[in-house]
Amino acid sequence: MITSRRPIVGHLLDAANLITLAGLLSSVVAMTFAVRGEFAVAAIGLVLAFFFDGIDGPVSKRLSGRTAADRAFGASLDSLVDMVGAGATLAVILLAYGAFGAAYVPGAFALVGAVAFRLSYFNAHGLDERTGRYVGLPTDQAIIAFAALMLLDGPLGRELFQVVLYGAAMVLVALMVSPLRFPKLTGGPFYALNGAALTIAALHAVRLVA
Repeated sequence: MITSRRPIVGHLLDAANLITLAGLLSSVVAMTFAVRGEFAVAAIGLVLAFFFDGIDGPVSKRLSGRTAADRAFGASLDSLVDMVGAGATLAVILLAYGAFGAAYVPGAFALVGAVAFRLSYFNAHGLDERTGRYVGLPTDQAIIAFAALMLLDGPLGRELFQVVLYGAAMVLVALMVSPLRFPKLTGGPFYALNGAALTIAALHAVRLVA
């Protein structure tokens, strides 16, 4: 039996997919301003990407009439956008802080590679069946941690900050591909992390007008 399929652009009618694409736009904005050296705006873009990544899943679960193919498309789109947001975007920002010097290329590659491996592992295995936890640091938490680290730009001085950011980025790389188990945040912890993200965005906004 042949079943009908949505055309590719027909998936734009799905509210969850639109939210996912809003996260992709936020990542593109973050990369654009990082290349321009406007890092406070880039950090705000990261926070927005984090927010959109956090709400597309809950929205998708509340939508009615979604087929198995629709859900598979949404999950694949979400993973690809996460690759851009946590992989490419963080790599570009790290490179931009290093004036795109060759010494920053290994770090940028490590970020992209770790995110690719982390997402591929999750796509293959999902949550740890025994503990109900994620294996490796979730990519959305890596994004918000990176945005928080960017607040040190200025207080530390650019040269020292470059070293600190590079080192911290490598810690995030190690955590994303580690066997450590991280809980799926729901309820109070979920809202607390989003409140922290809002605070991070506000502090970066203050840098724009300071």
